[in-house]
Amino acid sequence: MIDEHYKNFKVRDYMNEESLSSYLATNIVDCSLGTNPFIEESMIKQYISEANSEINRYPSLEYELLKEELLKFWKKHLYNDINKNNIAFGAGAMGILRNICEFLIQEGTKVLGIAPQFPRFISEVELKKGIYEYYSLEMKNNYKFIAKDFIKKINSNYSLISIENPNNPTGQIIDVNDIEKIVIKAKQYNIIVIIDEAYGDYMSSDNSAIKLVGKYDNIIVIRSASKFYGLPNHRIGYMFSNKELVKIYNEIAIPFSFSDLSASIFIKVLKDYDKLEFTKQKIKEVNQKIFDSINLDNYLYTNIETPIFTIRTNKYDNLTKQLMKENIIVENCSYFTNLDNTYARIRITKNYEKLIKILSRIL
Repeated sequence: MIDEHYKNFKVRDYMNEESLSSYLATNIVDCSLGTNPFIEESMIKQYISEANSEINRYPSLEYELLKEELLKFWKKHLYNDINKNNIAFGAGAMGILRNICEFLIQEGTKVLGIAPQFPRFISEVELKKGIYEYYSLEMKNNYKFIAKDFIKKINSNYSLISIENPNNPTGQIIDVNDIEKIVIKAKQYNIIVIIDEAYGDYMSSDNSAIKLVGKYDNIIVIRSASKFYGLPNHRIGYMFSNKELVKIYNEIAIPFSFSDLSASIFIKVLKDYDKLEFTKQKIKEVNQKIFDSINLDNYLYTNIETPIFTIRTNKYDNLTKQLMKENIIVENCSYFTNLDNTYARIRITKNYEKLIKILSRIL
């Protein structure tokens, strides 16, 4: 029979029927899920038309070509003899997280995370009957991550640590030197550290923890094609880790998590990365305009490079609903540990002038 734990299980997620139904509305400004708003659809369509895809075979060859492209892309940041055996794939960053939890989490396994952070990861831990504990980002610090305080919480009780860089929902970036200090402390207790860099392509590649893979054997770095590259429909996720962890991961992961068409498109996008660089500057410019128009007390500590940030106000019981009345779709922060309905996560949008006008009026 079905275990009562699974019968009663409820996933933590900031997407709900109310927000999904709002997509059917007209004249909306979509500031919800975190994809790159400045990539032209015509560019993606061109990659699709040029992509190699044979629908009558499995995509194993294209996966190998994608690994080669990723090694070229990260070449100047890779430590020593990192090669194809250090790379694995999954159905987006979320698919990789689920696969990792499959072999690293069992009943009673303790995981140290951050509050707030991506709620679906917490769900994966709880689904496997693990115990999620966290370091709270504090209001007195405007929710800024303090590495030395986090490091103090690391001890032998934990088997796994999870950190997002940039953080979701605040958008703040953690210095890779602080990440390294965390990995070193975790290594003392044989703790594996997951660095979820789903939004990592918005920060400098010099700040990626991929440079630590090989230097330390207790780190897994996850990346996604859904955010910066504008390919959320293709569900491409990849990870760098030590060869032993990758081997175990591949044994338990469902093979062929995305098509060879998707792999081929991502290869072309990586080769044309320079064509996407302009979107980073655009994100910074728009963020600066928004931040200049909002009172500092209304947003949590963040970084101007990241296309998501979190705002707060005590004017409304539910900020998300208030913004929906203005035809602005955002993410409800009540689903994030340590936040509530008076907070909302916002993604930069093309229609930022309307967003600025409304935020300035209602906050």
